[in-house]
Amino acid sequence: MPQSKKYFEEVQYFDQLWLKLLMLSVFLMSIVPLYYITIKQIITGIPVGDKPMSTTGLIVTDLLVTLIVGGSVLLVFFLKLKTVITSEGIFVQFKPFVNGRLIRPHEIEHWEVRKYNPVKEYGGWGYRFGSGKKGTAYNVKGNLGLQLVLNGNKRLLIGTQRPDAIKRAMEKLMYRTNE
Repeated sequence: MPQSKKYFEEVQYFDQLWLKLLMLSVFLMSIVPLYYITIKQIITGIPVGDKPMSTTGLIVTDLLVTLIVGGSVLLVFFLKLKTVITSEGIFVQFKPFVNGRLIRPHEIEHWEVRKYNPVKEYGGWGYRFGSGKKGTAYNVKGNLGLQLVLNGNKRLLIGTQRPDAIKRAMEKLMYRTNE
């Protein structure tokens, strides 16, 4: 069996500076007040507030909030969207949600590289489900993507930062040109 030929590969992360600063701010605004109250209560021995929580309760709350908020923040930075187009099809992976999916050419009814509005069409970036007939989107930044209409009118949009390259790769895959 012949080995598949690679036409395109792109790996994207949530690596925008504004997002890193926003996530750090959310983390600190969640954690700092809780730890301040806990430390103040431990050091002074005086309960804080009208209906104070026990010191043990505060410590448990601090740890739970740290794990939940911290875990959510870390998850954003470990998300990875990988798109590979070969002569066999489109392999898309959006870890940890989609471990890998191969879409073969015969499954594709229509495709186009298009500009879209992530917020209006899908409610933002990430692993998104659009309203109505928009379908699913895997995107991490920007507003350009490979729109696929699959058999059964299922729609999938894969975000890209390299629209010209992904278009050339799709032409090679779908029309078997310039192999």
